[in-house]
Amino acid sequence: MPTRSANVKNEKQYEALKDKGMSKERAAKIANSPNASHNGGKSQDPAGTRSRAGRPPGT
Repeated sequence: MPTRSANVKNEKQYEALKDKGMSKERAAKIANSPNASHNGGKSQDPAGTRSRAGRPPGT
């Protein structure tokens, strides 16, 4: 009997992320997110300003 994977919108992307070592939960969240295939699951914040909030410039 074949194994069933999680219920994801983008099965191909989900499998690729799992093959790269990502957890099933994280891969499913990325594959199910809107525009995930468009931006590869990356943040919509290209400058990374959210992750740098409160830090001095250059760090």
